[in-house]
Amino acid sequence: MIAVLVCDRDDAERALLNQDCRKQIAENSGEDLRMETVSDDEGLTRAANAEQLVNLLYYRFFKGQSLQALRLFRKRCGDAMVMLITDSAVSPLEYLRPGIAPDALLLRPLEEQRLSEINHEFVSSFLERFHPSEERFMVDTRDEKILIPWSHIYYFEARDKKLFVRTRHEEYAFYDTLEKLESRLPDVFQRCHRSYIVNTAKIVRVISAENYLELADGIGAPLSRSYRARFRDPQRMPGEPS
Repeated sequence: MIAVLVCDRDDAERALLNQDCRKQIAENSGEDLRMETVSDDEGLTRAANAEQLVNLLYYRFFKGQSLQALRLFRKRCGDAMVMLITDSAVSPLEYLRPGIAPDALLLRPLEEQRLSEINHEFVSSFLERFHPSEERFMVDTRDEKILIPWSHIYYFEARDKKLFVRTRHEEYAFYDTLEKLESRLPDVFQRCHRSYIVNTAKIVRVISAENYLELADGIGAPLSRSYRARFRDPQRMPGEPS
């Protein structure tokens, strides 16, 4: 699945972007497309705060507009590629800033042919890196493929003859075994229970008396006695160099 977010208050522009994105994905990839739209920075801020899974962001920028929402999005959703849509009269100095600079630029007014050309390059550039890497985990649900940055994963859980990967706000199911998965994961992921593999970078506190790992954002995972010794040193978690 390729997740697209459009932040643009203009209904006609949103419709054009929707149409062309569907065309580009259909012609260049067999992945499903999830298209969502918001009309202003408030909607973009909500998506950023929720660490919503976004692969491609189309963002309408006006002269003198605050970059606070886009800066937050870049910080929270760092893997996403950004196409900035603006007027030719807007100085590039307003948006070509560290941590803000877009991956692609589209000047208004939008024309279908020009949009198609630039969007083709934009989508193609993303698709070239749309594969598992050292920075991301691919969830293959057989119906779709979803890329999740390692840093967004809290734990993996074996349940109901499937595996589940937990992010801050979502859970994705796929078929595998913890034993096979464990051998493929980065060292920062460690077994903490017969049914759990936890991201040690997310551990806030080890509560041995309750056989429990407190993770960031109020999320937790069980800690069985057989794995407790791995998590006794709060200064050095498994996977970190000694």
